[in-house]
Amino acid sequence: PKWLHVYLSSPKPLLEKCILLAEQHSFKAIVVTCDNPHHRIRSVHGPAFIQAIERKQDTKLTELMYTPNTKYDKLQINPRLDEYTPDEKLTWKEFQWLRALTKLPISTVLTESWSGKAELSFVSKTRKPFLHSNHGGRHVDSGLSAIECLKDIVEFVNGRCEVFIDSGIRTGTDVLKCLALGARGVLLGRSILYGLACGGHDGVKAVLNLLKHELMYDMASCGLTSIEQINERVLYKHH
Repeated sequence: PKWLHVYLSSPKPLLEKCILLAEQHSFKAIVVTCDNPHHRIRSVHGPAFIQAIERKQDTKLTELMYTPNTKYDKLQINPRLDEYTPDEKLTWKEFQWLRALTKLPISTVLTESWSGKAELSFVSKTRKPFLHSNHGGRHVDSGLSAIECLKDIVEFVNGRCEVFIDSGIRTGTDVLKCLALGARGVLLGRSILYGLACGGHDGVKAVLNLLKHELMYDMASCGLTSIEQINERVLYKHH
């Protein structure tokens, strides 16, 4: 099934158009990111800009890079960040607007970090599944990995809704660990894109089959014959 991933900070006319297209093309749900009020300068960009400026390289090359919050000629922060106020933060009013816009399920919300407050509010208001993510670890420096918080989140939710997870899942062993810690399922990003880049549709199938077989082999090594048997006992915790 296809899910549409949206940011409610995006212009509403654009969101309306995207959601209409999603409905027309048989998408099954809306995925809302609620942790991205602004962009940040990422350290990977700085050296590339500095080298390009010093060597007087063609600036069109740097313009092609995804740098929404930098000016490549002066390496300045986007002035809009200085104008950011708490009034712009995501509230339930935006969710109500989205709910009135579409009949598609809004069942998954991405969360950047584990605090408990956002999860409690979401669970109490919706009791819908949500996706725990750390945006690939690139949005907040030194943040915890998603899997480090997973057990606490599952215990906190206490069966009131399903918890999914992404970020850094590369092998079937990673999938096994997430399921053992209580995730209902996992979502994949880069590994699928690697397969797509190398082999198109067949490349994606190859990646999924590889992950499936890795998971099956690891389950067999743990003496498990079904997904339902996976639990925290297959893990070893260092003290």
